[in-house]
Amino acid sequence: MTPPETWPALPYGAFAPTGYLLHRGLQAIGKLALLKPFEPEWANVALELTSRGLSTGLIPSGSGYFAVEVDLVSHEIRCTTTEGRAGRIPLGPTSVARLTGDLIAMVRDAGAEVKLDPRPQEVPRPIPFHEDVEPRPYERELAHSWWRILIAAHRVLQRYHARFRGKTQPVGLMWGTFDLRDVRYNGDLPEAEPRAGYIRRNAMDASLVEAGWWPGNEDYPRPAFYSFTFPQPPEIELARVEPAAARWDGVLREFVLDYDDLRASTDADGDLLAFLETSYRAGATRAGWPASLEGSGRPI
Repeated sequence: MTPPETWPALPYGAFAPTGYLLHRGLQAIGKLALLKPFEPEWANVALELTSRGLSTGLIPSGSGYFAVEVDLVSHEIRCTTTEGRAGRIPLGPTSVARLTGDLIAMVRDAGAEVKLDPRPQEVPRPIPFHEDVEPRPYERELAHSWWRILIAAHRVLQRYHARFRGKTQPVGLMWGTFDLRDVRYNGDLPEAEPRAGYIRRNAMDASLVEAGWWPGNEDYPRPAFYSFTFPQPPEIELARVEPAAARWDGVLREFVLDYDDLRASTDADGDLLAFLETSYRAGATRAGWPASLEGSGRPI
């Protein structure tokens, strides 16, 4: 059996239709994690990577728990409970309305009482799940490649994550923005943005450096790695980051490394780690973060 490609191709135009259905489905699944106790900066809602896909982790239900897992190897969604009940639905071409309706029915049949806000978050032209009845494609190979990239990116992000001595969150998929991210905090609490909405107010209520990967969107139609510092320090756009293909994007207002440029590298893992570390230092140094926050990641 031929091993899967570590960094598979994922052209935005080819993936976007499948990505639409997958993103909305993961939004519905991610909203179930809102039943967990709220943690600062939405730390409770990120989806965890697994050896076959993604999981909500344990969600409280009565005196027990349930979990929803998305299997991107066998292409199905499963719900299991601590009471031993289980259910499954297949992943394939369908409408958002059908997929999310089947999801809620499966979770309720497994014994969990849930109520879902049907409004997608952080997407252009949001259509409530139950009103999104247009048939959507689901290409298994593209969905699997998307997950394989998450796995490859997670491997490097975890190394980067382990080198930080300050407050962090586990590396996970933020289902609102559809990106795998790592976030670092220095403990400062900046002034609230007066016009920020509810989601952003709770996400950006601490000084941070965030980095990760996302598959692109209509405004930036190609997959890329990104890094930004909040609040943005003056002249960060003048910083030089590695590798040579990385750059500051004045529209996104963050550092980016296009995924296809990384795929072309002879040392993709090394170049990605260099991007994460140099973009972190570009922001942290200009924002006056203590150098002691960045450790070796090795036990003393």
